Parts: sequence; structure tokens; C-alpha cells
Amino acid sequence: MGYFLCILMNEYSLLEENASLLKAYSSSMSSYWLPVCPSSSLLDKPLGIQLLGRHLVLARLHGKASCFDDLCRHLGAALSRGKIEKNSFLRCPYHGWLYNEEGRCVEIPSRRNLPIPRDARIGSYLTQESQGMIWVCLGAKEKYPLPHFKEFDDRDFHQLDGGKWKESYWRATPQRIVLGQLDDTHFAWVHPSTIGHPDLVEAPEHKVTKETGFIRSTFTLFQRKKAPSSGFSMADIAQEGELSPVHYTVSAGPNWIHLRKENDKAEAWVLVQLVSPLSYNESKVFWKIARNYDKNPQRDPIYEEVQLQIMEEDKRVIESQRPWLLPPISSSLSLYLRPGDLPLIEYHKWMEEEMIPLL
Repeated sequence: MGYFLCILMNEYSLLEENASLLKAYSSSMSSYWLPVCPSSSLLDKPLGIQLLGRHLVLARLHGKASCFDDLCRHLGAALSRGKIEKNSFLRCPYHGWLYNEEGRCVEIPSRRNLPIPRDARIGSYLTQESQGMIWVCLGAKEKYPLPHFKEFDDRDFHQLDGGKWKESYWRATPQRIVLGQLDDTHFAWVHPSTIGHPDLVEAPEHKVTKETGFIRSTFTLFQRKKAPSSGFSMADIAQEGELSPVHYTVSAGPNWIHLRKENDKAEAWVLVQLVSPLSYNESKVFWKIARNYDKNPQRDPIYEEVQLQIMEEDKRVIESQRPWLLPPISSSLSLYLRPGDLPLIEYHKWMEEEMIPLL
């Protein structure tokens, strides 16, 4: 009951003192694949990262990404300050302890001719690479397979900036960020010059389904023909008054979003956002966009400009939301209203079913 009292008293600072709640939240998130960095960022040096409040180190050993606690078993030095040797081992910078891809120490220079203690090992974690991103699961076993985004394998789709993952820092939880993408009734108020229109405030009719590891929301909105997914400049968008139907399919996992917009001509625009929880109230968002029309790379800066504006508009609102973690639906602190909030309601219920502790 402690965290409910925290809400009712409106003392959000108490969250930082509620170690049991934060531990439970981190534990539940640990069973999912969490994105940590683009594959291109991990080369021939160790890379320190933060994930759910933990300091970890990535190392490419035997050509594969590995993840360990960033803490030498000897005296706690940061292994991210060390080096990779023979493309196969991670060397501590303090006393030279050498670790293999399993996190086991295989060499202690100061006692070269003596046996290595059985406890001379560091915590290692499940690691995979997929579609140019490195993912880590902090649990003993992942709850769901890695998400896969088919457009990134489809040659008919042009990826912004050669398919490079972009990054953005948010002071918010993954669930808040995902809810923001599922919410379409804010368009007229937050994005009136791009994907929204000040005269179109009614909620569309949603169809929401629950899939394995995510939920899916489909709906149709009327938007400017020269919308961001048509590659026109901001000035063109603002001046365009003609509206046309845009069909949305939004898939939402615990910490990722796949948003696909398609018009009646089968011209499709796709946004993927992967959210890495640095701590309970800090996240890094990795994002890509792709389109199957207007494929001239010289047009990419226009698409990026519009997407950055939309994300910044979302970010200002989402970072202002309290409490940091989602309040339980039963608390009625989030007053969801149908029909517009149906995708949010279903996602929130799913998160509670997933046993992610909520505040």
C-alpha cells in the first residue's frame, strides 16, 4: 500500500525512496529484450551502457556482441575502460584480469602459475543483434522473441539516412512513451501543423487486438494530403487544406512501437521506436523511418525535419506526465474515456497482466 499512499499524497519524490517498488519494476522489465545501442556503435573497444539503473559493458568477442556487469570481480574497476584482446577477451584496466565470452576469468597476471578461483567471474546477460540493433535481456530467459520489422528487410522500402538508427533522450518511462504513440486524439492539439488538424478533434473508430508480445491498434484518420508521410516541406503542409484518409496500424510492445501509415494508393510510411529504459524515469529512444515512395535520398532531410518536430512536440508533453510509472487503472488516477482512449486502455490492462508493477 505504500506506493498508493505516495500517489494520494502527491509526493512523487517518495518514489525514489521506495526501493521495493523500483526493484519490482526493474525485475519485471528484465524479462524483455531491451535495445541498448546500434550494432555500428560496438566495434573493437568495450562500450559502457546503462540499463534499468545498472552499469553494463558491451564487448564484441569472437565477432558477437556480449554483455556483462561493468565491474571487475577483483576490485570493482569499470571493465568499459579496459580493452579487447585477440578479438576474444575483455581485459580489466586495473590489474589485467582477462575474461572470456561467458564472463569467466581465464587469466590473472599477478598469479600466472596458480589456479584461478571458481568465483572469478562476472555477470553475463543474454545478448542478440537484429536489424542493426543490439538487444540485452537481463533475466534468465526472455519472455518473448525479438520483434521483427518486415519493412527493414523489404527492398521496396527506402530507409531514412541509409537505415541508421537515430537516438533521442527522454525523461520518461517506456510505457509512457509507448502510450503517447498509441494515443491519436492528441494530434489536433499537439501536432496541429503536421499530422493533426485543429478542426479534426473527434476520435476515430479503433480496432484493438492482443497478439503475442504486443497489442495492435488499427484505425483511419483524415489528414492533409501533403502530410509528413508525403515528404513535403513544413510550409507546404501548413498551407495544404485538402484532406484524405490515412490508414494506421500501430503495434505496441512493452518498450517498442511500430507505426505504419498507408493511403489508398498503398503508399506506406513506417516509424519504429525502440525504447531503452536507462532507469525508472529515463529512457533512450532509438528510431527509424522508411517509405515505399518518394525514394530520392536527397529528400531524407525533409522527412527527418518533420519527424524531429513531431517527436519534440510529443516529448514536451510526455515528460510532463506524473507519476513516472503508470498508476494502476483501479486507482482512477488516469481517467480514460472511451472510445478515444480504447488503445490506451487495452495497453494499460495488458501491462498490468504482464505483472509490470505500476505506480
